[in-house]
Amino acid sequence: QASASFVPRQLAGRPAMAADSIGYTVQDVAEVLSRLSALAGARSLGFPEGMARFSPEELQQYWAHAITMETDASAVESLKVVYSFIEAVIISCGAPDSFDVYEVCFEALTKIGFCLSNRVSQELLLNLLENVHEVYDVLLSCVETYEWVQPGATGLLRLWMLQVIFSCFGAGNIAGKHLMELTDNDVSGAVSLIAFILRCDQAPFAMQAAAGRCLVELTTADSVFLAKSDEGQLEDTQNQQIAKLTAMLNVHVNGLIKGLIQFDVVEAFGRCICQHQMSHMRTDIVVKHFLTTIHNCLLYCSENQKKLRQHLATQSTIVQDIMIPYVHNILPALYDNPQCGPSLIEWQNLKATLQTFVVVTFNINVFRAQLRDADMIPKVMEVPNILTHVTMLELLMKLNLNVDFAKGPFADSILATLQASFERLPEESRERLQRRLTSEQSMRLPYSKASVKSVELLAFAMTPPSQAPAASESRKATRKHKWRNAKNKSKRRKRLLGMQHASKPQASGQPPTDEEEGDEESDSEDDGMPPLIPADPWASHLGVADEAGVPVGALCQLSGAMMHDPVCTPDGHRFERAALEDWMTVSESNPLTGAPLQRGEVRASPELQSYIQGYQMQMFAAAQIAPDAFEEPPTLEDAMPAPAPARPVTGPSLLGDLPTLEAQQAQQAKPKKEKAKIRIESRSVVDCPEDMRCAIDGKVCINPVRSPQGYLFEKKTLERWMLNCGSVCPVTAGPLRLEECQPDLEMKKRIVRFLKREQ
Repeated sequence: QASASFVPRQLAGRPAMAADSIGYTVQDVAEVLSRLSALAGARSLGFPEGMARFSPEELQQYWAHAITMETDASAVESLKVVYSFIEAVIISCGAPDSFDVYEVCFEALTKIGFCLSNRVSQELLLNLLENVHEVYDVLLSCVETYEWVQPGATGLLRLWMLQVIFSCFGAGNIAGKHLMELTDNDVSGAVSLIAFILRCDQAPFAMQAAAGRCLVELTTADSVFLAKSDEGQLEDTQNQQIAKLTAMLNVHVNGLIKGLIQFDVVEAFGRCICQHQMSHMRTDIVVKHFLTTIHNCLLYCSENQKKLRQHLATQSTIVQDIMIPYVHNILPALYDNPQCGPSLIEWQNLKATLQTFVVVTFNINVFRAQLRDADMIPKVMEVPNILTHVTMLELLMKLNLNVDFAKGPFADSILATLQASFERLPEESRERLQRRLTSEQSMRLPYSKASVKSVELLAFAMTPPSQAPAASESRKATRKHKWRNAKNKSKRRKRLLGMQHASKPQASGQPPTDEEEGDEESDSEDDGMPPLIPADPWASHLGVADEAGVPVGALCQLSGAMMHDPVCTPDGHRFERAALEDWMTVSESNPLTGAPLQRGEVRASPELQSYIQGYQMQMFAAAQIAPDAFEEPPTLEDAMPAPAPARPVTGPSLLGDLPTLEAQQAQQAKPKKEKAKIRIESRSVVDCPEDMRCAIDGKVCINPVRSPQGYLFEKKTLERWMLNCGSVCPVTAGPLRLEECQPDLEMKKRIVRFLKREQ
């Protein structure tokens, strides 16, 4: 099996996913092998000593024998001959600009990989890729340069180079972080590959859908990884790790947004959508990835934020060509279901789209008239039950404010519908909606207050609810408790700062995961920031946190939302650029003082922008490195029965020993003794005995279970594995069902004793 020097670390050892069958046949392979043999003969390549050349006919004979692998054991040797020939061509080619030869080689490997999906064939293919990984890396790094100089010079080489990896591991298993590893943590290179796949008409849809999902993942902290030391462990303390990852995220986000512009990803998505416009299912998937990418990137406080808005403004046809038709496509399914709600995929897609509309219309004014004058918003408000959900009502109100609905042709009907829906809400829900639009706006999606008439019309929802002075502190305590005890903590961490995340593809009819079922939890609970302790350098400049947990110095003094492109006036007031520009179209004055203010007097504030970006990136870094800071430590309870064999060494966790971010609380006087109970700060206990570690992620087990073959797993980790990869053993790849794995009570008892000694 290939080593981590070529195969992304998280994929090493993972079985291939035969479900990603793209449909290459035995005849397809025979045809490409014939072309390869003829091309290699014409180039007079210098093969390694002992490696025979084959005519097209001879290579065809070996391939014909190789496909009988199910019935003829000697067929493996024939397949090895075919693979060895391809490997020899790749290594012997030598010249980095012989792209036609390399293209046919990787095309052959891809088609064989999909045609023969058994484990023996996959292992042989992985071994070949490991043997040529240096050539692979060089080709992948230089192909973009050749494309810049001479567009089309490399043909479909990138398609086949990526598709051969998809054939080994399956589109569902490829993630943004794997593309980052393939491009040596170069986000620009990863974006370039994704843009190419989206544009490529010959790319299978499964590959294009995975590319879109990977791009969404590149907009989150999950795709940035820290390198390990030679010993395989991180050398730095946790705070140093967070500082390192924060700095990497700063570079990553700036490079990501620059790459979106440089490689014209908006146009690439447009071409992909047009390619699949006859399939509603396919266009829904691609459009959602597109909208989520734009949504997340516009929420970053990046030095390239203004350039991104300008770039999107030049692509103004995306609203009428992509966004509005997308909504109209999913509305019929919602109209036909009187009981529709958050459990429907169409509902979830509509919510994601409305979130993106709110962000885009706040930042880019050229889109507003198109949405205001179309009948999309009134039609969305006709969806059954949509106006009974506080989250959806909040999004619709913000969208109407951003587009200045009072100037549109549907103003009267929209106002009547929103007002009636607000009055029908229970009193508690009305107050919650008012808080979301006022006192808690810092952590919500932004909306424009420059549309004076529209704001006046919706004043019934824009007034903060009356509350006792202690109510705010009480909600803070409640929010902290919910952050620490919620079931879907991992998804809450992904929703930091309003970010959306990419969903793994699921089979039709498959029930949603626990996280997906809890997605609408935010509709009934107040989400704020997690209880993290601020750190330098931004803390001293941005001030204390508000009720929602955001530093007050990061908030726009006009909109109340966190700034992404801050500007300052001569008298020192801070505003979001888009919010102030909107205001000044109505009145050339300071929104706070009323003093005259000209556009030329307003200055960008790169220093404040860097502090806000530092705050954002540090939150993401902390969530990635020290998740225990977001939750109550789990509890181990003592139990009983028989020691087990040590698991095979799989290496330590990628992030190493990660204790909690929180400072240790002062010891309470005379704490109660809890017999056979212990709290641990993190599963990443590096110095624990090897036989206490989970065979999947290498972390100490909390609820250990043992397979019939004797391997030890953390129960929740094994459940997640089987959800993603099916009923196969992570170590042996043989059949394994969760019911066959029994709790190892004696091991649990040993772990408790060990951790007690450590404390």
